[in-house]
Amino acid sequence: MSQVRSVPILLHKEIRYALGTYNQAKRAAVVLATAVEPICHSVASGVSDQPMTEDETIIGAINRAKHVLEAVPEADIGLGLEGGLTYDSKHTNQWYLFSVCAAWDGQQLSVGRGVYFPIPHAIGEKLKQGETELRHIIDELGSTIGSNHKEGAYGLFTDGRITRTDVFRDAVIAALTPFHSNFYK
Repeated sequence: MSQVRSVPILLHKEIRYALGTYNQAKRAAVVLATAVEPICHSVASGVSDQPMTEDETIIGAINRAKHVLEAVPEADIGLGLEGGLTYDSKHTNQWYLFSVCAAWDGQQLSVGRGVYFPIPHAIGEKLKQGETELRHIIDELGSTIGSNHKEGAYGLFTDGRITRTDVFRDAVIAALTPFHSNFYK
């Protein structure tokens, strides 16, 4: 298992966060990043089930953040978390899996990103065909069901040293920092 700090970086218990999904890995990431249980509400991302570019992934996260804040008006900040893939044709000729968090308070938008993690080329190419999602491939490879609610591809490829929750936690912290740090005021 990965090491997780015992004290979250952001301790703002008075702030109410709405999360645009019921996904347990994403919910856990918000809790680890904020020490607050988010109000989960499923909203559409407006992008494909398996985003294949940075832009599409970021748009999906932004859409979720904005839609969930509309749907949960008692929240202070809407959070949209989206995982996606991108192909680096310039430097490595490699597919990368990454996570994005968009934070929206009705006026200010901030986007944070997690680690860019290389995935096997054959998996990226299979996903490029558009006939499946990464979660289905990972479930098959790991002989599991619902890997996207657990450790995900990161956990499978690193033997649990990095998990889906870890990378989304980092993206959440990055996206929320401009809302909470005096350096951004």
